[in-house]
Amino acid sequence: MSSADDFNKPDYLALEGMFRSMTWFGDFRSEVREKARVSDLVLISSVPILLLLIFLLPESIQNALILDYGDYSIFNLWSSAFVHRGFDHFSNNLAAYCVLIGPIYLLFVLANERKLFRYTFLSLLFILPFVIALINIAVLGSGTGAGFSGIGSAFFGLLPVSLFLFIHNKVSEKIEPTHGVVLFLIAAGIIALTYSGVTAAAGILLIAVLLTIYDIYQIGLGEAKNAAVELTSMEGYFELVMITSLLFLISPVLLFPQDIAQGDGAVNILSHYLGLVFGFFGPTTYLVYRRRRQ
Repeated sequence: MSSADDFNKPDYLALEGMFRSMTWFGDFRSEVREKARVSDLVLISSVPILLLLIFLLPESIQNALILDYGDYSIFNLWSSAFVHRGFDHFSNNLAAYCVLIGPIYLLFVLANERKLFRYTFLSLLFILPFVIALINIAVLGSGTGAGFSGIGSAFFGLLPVSLFLFIHNKVSEKIEPTHGVVLFLIAAGIIALTYSGVTAAAGILLIAVLLTIYDIYQIGLGEAKNAAVELTSMEGYFELVMITSLLFLISPVLLFPQDIAQGDGAVNILSHYLGLVFGFFGPTTYLVYRRRRQ
């Protein structure tokens, strides 16, 4: 006959599991409250405020901020990234920023990389617009450019950087930010499928698979398994990692439509691709340099 202790053991184990989960999630919320800063939130909020204020300007002033590839000023190289052609253009870019910036910021601060987040954030706002504009001028030569989508694409590219930086700093030091190249290649494969066909996509995805095998070999299968087990046990943190991964993997569909003609204009997929590339490889290159210098 079973004792009372044996009879209640499953209930006890279930309660213990719930308690551990609540503790982990409580730890997540406590760490977020501890590490988040009002100054960071003000900095993050400045972008939608700026975009809204510019959108509310008279149309004549907004037109003066748009970049003309054939006749431009230094100021237009920057200002064109913050002006939009209509409400849909504005609202889509604003919504994308608001969705992306939360996971990115949380992963950076939870990885104790607040300073890097600020430098990266400011670089995307004040340096990247010039880079994208100048490349557009060199490649396209004529026409006009406007919109935050190039910078927004860079925030998409920053998702795997923040993800793997968090894993490196909080879960396993053997997992490097450079291992995020696999995720970037998967996104590149989806983009290739949209514009170049199955063969190109299959080739890129094959490289991603081979690189994944090499990364696991480099990390060590045991270490990779232990990191996965630890990460899945971290309530709150694990969900944040999964949301970040999902957001990045759907980025090719959002940024690179099969039909680039939209109404009277066209989606500037060149700006999207440039933003995605610089958003990922810019911070990743810096992290490699910082690692080697240390």
